[in-house]
Amino acid sequence: MKKNIFWRIRPILFTIFGFAISHNLFFIMLPIRMKESGYETSNIGLAMSMFAVGAICAGLFGSRAVLRAGHIRAFASMAAMLSIVSVIHSYTTDIWLTGALRMIAGFCYVTSFITLESWLNVLSDRSNRGRVYGTYQICFAIGFGTAPFLFGMFNEQDPRLFGLISVFLCFSLIIMSMSRLPAPELPARSTPITLKKLWNYSPSGTLSCFCAGLINASSVSLISLYAYSKGISGIWLSLILGSYQMGGLLTQFPTGWLADRYDKRVIASGLMVMGVISNSLIVLDNFHPYPIEVLAVLFWISGGSGVALFPLAVTQVFDHIDPKEAMPVTSTMQILLGAGGVIGPIIASSLMSEFSVVWLYYYIITVHVFVFAFLMIRKLYVRTEKMPSTNQFKVSVQPIASTDFDPMLDFKDTNTTNPELKLLLAALGQNPTDPGLLIKLALQGSELNANDVAKNMVLAYPKRSGEMIRHLIAQFPKRRLEIAYSLHDLFMLRKARINNLVLESLLEGSTAEEAEEINALIASINKAHDDNLKQDPAKT
Repeated sequence: MKKNIFWRIRPILFTIFGFAISHNLFFIMLPIRMKESGYETSNIGLAMSMFAVGAICAGLFGSRAVLRAGHIRAFASMAAMLSIVSVIHSYTTDIWLTGALRMIAGFCYVTSFITLESWLNVLSDRSNRGRVYGTYQICFAIGFGTAPFLFGMFNEQDPRLFGLISVFLCFSLIIMSMSRLPAPELPARSTPITLKKLWNYSPSGTLSCFCAGLINASSVSLISLYAYSKGISGIWLSLILGSYQMGGLLTQFPTGWLADRYDKRVIASGLMVMGVISNSLIVLDNFHPYPIEVLAVLFWISGGSGVALFPLAVTQVFDHIDPKEAMPVTSTMQILLGAGGVIGPIIASSLMSEFSVVWLYYYIITVHVFVFAFLMIRKLYVRTEKMPSTNQFKVSVQPIASTDFDPMLDFKDTNTTNPELKLLLAALGQNPTDPGLLIKLALQGSELNANDVAKNMVLAYPKRSGEMIRHLIAQFPKRRLEIAYSLHDLFMLRKARINNLVLESLLEGSTAEEAEEINALIASINKAHDDNLKQDPAKT
């Protein structure tokens, strides 16, 4: 991934690291505190499962908080609420109150994740989205894996641990509040999109999301029962219990790197094959035991194959949506993940109780095989996964033989179906006295957004594109970078004169930091074009 993307998303990466530490500290501490208070394991499990209920509620209603207050304020509210929950935990071990607090925490954490991931969707594109989400998941895994070491530094009953959780939450809150990331456009709707619409965007991504919940929750919740039944103890027990996140560290970035270059269904299928092999070998260990070192490596590979499936599912879906739909789409995907997270452990634990603990891995193998079969069928026989872009356009090129060839090639928008947008473009074509005021009034009095207007103005009036973008930015100067990124696909068309006009308008009046980022965007587009030419010289 290019350095400018890493640099740009660093506030989100630091934030998710702090959130992951606090997230896992809750999971480690609360069961131990309740157990030492005399509660039965079944009741403890019920109280802890309320987190999944809160997560599903966040998928249903979390985006309303963002729509009401905006991304920054919504994230700040969730972090502050989690800090309050942490303090309340330090005063009580009542199991009913703990269950209620777990549900609140589930809502707040997942709403925060929805907010951060919708931010990542705006800041990334198809060329780097896999690596962006892979890096995001790596930072989460590092934070998640750091929590047990911090826990080991204190007594499990030490209330200062809850203060430590609050510190990391506030640390994350400060970073996001002080960052200069452009806030994503608020969604036009506050509710999740329908499952049918998500399926239409990407059947493979939708199914992979649900199955990731089936795999992940079962692995994380029940691996300790399997390890204890095998008599594993000491440092090897710690390594195996943490194998899910440690395996994720090994697979996240390579998976993202490959997903940016090849069909994501093929990469996800490869993960499933890796999971089937590693989990089958874990089952075989019950009949022909391996050295503990070999078994630990198998657990890491098994965890890595499962943990990378969800971010890959997210990128599959996000490749086919409009950025303004990021929040409703992420909400629906979190609902699917949460539903899988509730159903998976119930099925797996029932099989383990009915037969033996090794049936946990028979169950996981079955889910892996199902996902692999579905993805391969989609890839080989149902060639509908490559959805059209949500912003369709075509280029009308004059014949080369024409004596009056104009390098300012005419763009023709093929998907300007919004009547308000049509009216605005028609009005701009009449050479109004104050185009900037016309643009401002159109945007303020409708559901139009600056990004769509920018793209369609350039498509409709390429020779006046610089003037149009200049008027738009004059009205919305804080959206300069967002507008620049929304024009990424148009810059890729390599129409030099049009690109220069637009670039001059984007740079005019910009700060040094904004100018650097805009130039970095253009440089990355040029580099991608040069790389494509090197791979396929015939394109010249």
